[in-house]
Amino acid sequence: MSHRSSTHARVMIDARYIRTHTSGIGRYTEHLVRELLALDDSLELELVTHPERPEPFAHPRVRSVTFPAPANSLRTRFALARRVDMSRVDLFHSPFNILPGALPVPAVFTLHDIMWLIDPAYCTDSLARRAVTGTFYRSLIPRSVAQAEHVMTVSHHSREAIEDRFPSKRGRVHVTYNGLDPFFHVLPEHDAWATISHIVQPRSRFVLVVGQGSPYKNHAGALGGFLEAFADDPDVLFVMVRRFQRGPAHELGSLMRDPRIASRIITLEYVTGEELRALYNCAAAFCFPSFYEGFGLPPLEAMACGTPVVTSDVGAPSEVCGEAAERVDPHDRHAIGQALRRVLYDDDHAADLRARGLAHAATFTWRRAAAAALSTYRLALGMEPLDLGDGGSS
Repeated sequence: MSHRSSTHARVMIDARYIRTHTSGIGRYTEHLVRELLALDDSLELELVTHPERPEPFAHPRVRSVTFPAPANSLRTRFALARRVDMSRVDLFHSPFNILPGALPVPAVFTLHDIMWLIDPAYCTDSLARRAVTGTFYRSLIPRSVAQAEHVMTVSHHSREAIEDRFPSKRGRVHVTYNGLDPFFHVLPEHDAWATISHIVQPRSRFVLVVGQGSPYKNHAGALGGFLEAFADDPDVLFVMVRRFQRGPAHELGSLMRDPRIASRIITLEYVTGEELRALYNCAAAFCFPSFYEGFGLPPLEAMACGTPVVTSDVGAPSEVCGEAAERVDPHDRHAIGQALRRVLYDDDHAADLRARGLAHAATFTWRRAAAAALSTYRLALGMEPLDLGDGGSS
């Protein structure tokens, strides 16, 4: 895909999530910037960067300025527009869930999801965090939506939720699907197992779960499904990469102590990118029964590594994975267990899911995401949107 319609604009992008250890939003921003520059050779970018990585791009059409405050912070909302020179900027884009106030130029932002508005219990078990962080988002997301010329989001499920919550923005919310990093791909079997031999014994059969420790990830449901499926099969392991925990997670802890499976659970707080890719490659199944997602990249990463996926039959995971995954009710642990058993004990079914997953994952590219973002920029600037064909937003 190539879009060479000149935008002739200078866009400021808040790139402070690009850090030494880059998060999901940081990777989203990094890929978006690279592809925007490749798509439109007249587009100039000014980046607001974090002091950890003040110059993340060496490119003649990129200029950077640091702003030493957390991205999702009150200083972003109330101080950034006063401290950062925007005299040469035509448009401001925040690739995360809030906009600075009092911007002197039109703005767009990427609202990945509105979980904090729909139900803070999705995000944390902590009543204190629900009060503090919940108040932050309940205040600033609506203000940012009202301020934005257009809103980008990462799935049709999120678009519908945003437009239902903010009907005045109906028709001005655009889907820009995330892309998939080509880093995630099928590896030679020997190389993959060698990379994770210190984590799990080579040639072991295991179910993999990946994600932050927020309640909406439904890790208790994933482990409960595993217990339903493999309580009587001592050869199947459960490997969980869980970056951090949002609250006490009592139920998950209780399940992890169940004597039928306790010795077969491997938990990891951190893995390298190479280790994660190898885990995807070697897993017998990837389990992602999330209650709610704005998008949900891990199932696509697993598919790109040739791993069968079990995920939710509702919301963004169902939309994003489509027929390439085994989809189940995330509240039904028996159904999760049955799906896992089908994948691990039916070789033909697993092979079919692998083939469909590889083909499906290949359709999610950052070039497509950037083309949709560029089209939104043009709308916000009063220009004709790009003709994206079958690969853009709606």
